[in-house]
Amino acid sequence: MRPHWPIVAVTILTLGLTCVLTADDSAVAAIVTSGRSRTAYLARAGIWTGTASRSPDEILAGPTGVFPYSAANALGGVRCAFVTPGDSLGGQSPKFLCATGQGRRLRLKYWDREHESGNREIFAVVAATRLLWALGFDALHALPMNVVCDGCPRNPATGEGPRGSRSYAAAMSVYPPRGPWILSHEVPDQGWSWRQLDDAINTLPPGAERTRQRTHFDALTLLGVFIQHGDRKSEQQALYCDAVVDMTAGERRTSKERGLGAILVERSDSSACSAPRVVLSDVGATFGGAGRTSSGRSATMDLEEWRNKAVFKPSDGGVCRGWLTVSLTAGRDGEGDPEISEDGRRFLLEQLHRLTPAHVRAIFTAARVDLLARPGGAAAGTERTAVDEWVAAFEDKVRQIEARQCGQHI
Repeated sequence: MRPHWPIVAVTILTLGLTCVLTADDSAVAAIVTSGRSRTAYLARAGIWTGTASRSPDEILAGPTGVFPYSAANALGGVRCAFVTPGDSLGGQSPKFLCATGQGRRLRLKYWDREHESGNREIFAVVAATRLLWALGFDALHALPMNVVCDGCPRNPATGEGPRGSRSYAAAMSVYPPRGPWILSHEVPDQGWSWRQLDDAINTLPPGAERTRQRTHFDALTLLGVFIQHGDRKSEQQALYCDAVVDMTAGERRTSKERGLGAILVERSDSSACSAPRVVLSDVGATFGGAGRTSSGRSATMDLEEWRNKAVFKPSDGGVCRGWLTVSLTAGRDGEGDPEISEDGRRFLLEQLHRLTPAHVRAIFTAARVDLLARPGGAAAGTERTAVDEWVAAFEDKVRQIEARQCGQHI
């Protein structure tokens, strides 16, 4: 039986609780192995998890059994007391720390509806994770919620201004993934770069496994272009073990690194994990126009920027390149304007075709894009809602993928 993993505090995510390892002596937070062995794990890691038939209502509600709140309770309102302003929590995006009456400490990215300010990632992370989940790719789930913060300053990110009870839209995410990290050194956010995963797959011998991995990688890469996931630095992705860890493959130790605790140091002649998997751990800066920085409005849940960004660059001798500007922090390893194979294009298109308009509506309804809509934002003379506009932009991007033919680079 796979050990239970609680929610932990991580700066890139919306909600954090304290990490407490289970009482099971076999539970470890990470498998620490050599660089060569980690590359081998990465090369064979599951990229596409497979798909289940999910209804639009299931997509709207999100996964069950993941969060400490049901979807209804989260949107009905969670009350907490202000603890710490976001400026002291690290990172650049607006956030704050508050505590519930049940003892949960919530690290919240928030949106102030009254002043139309705060963190637009709370909308994008829900849309992106619901889409990835619906298509069969692994991401850390996010739950939209409404929060009443008692004793909150006017600006909870800086702690400035008079205090009072204030209402915010927010979202929460879970971390770490379902199993322990696979690391080559004792740093929890080691992650992997897109170039690193690309190169690892190329180390596989020609054959069915390499073709499958390349197809799934190219499909995920194209999906990243589709949602304009440009903030692709290594710590935004993780490699973990999605199976029972073979504790006989190494030595169990206690790490001195914060956030790890118990680890298994793998022997060079052994393999402790039979099912490595990659996961996208932060997809908050999406559904905009990407760019060299991810802090501006245009990179996150900006309808005009998103729908005006073509999926592919103009054709260059039959080669398909996605149109994606990656962040400065991701650099060359983020693989901007990535090349996409025909097999990867077809595979993603097959998954996208399983989504009905009702599924797509559920994704953007769950993301609460209506909270970003301004009066008169719909097309003149129409009854189209904000959700309608996002669905139309989504469908147009699917048509762009349908219309393109790509060369092979498997």
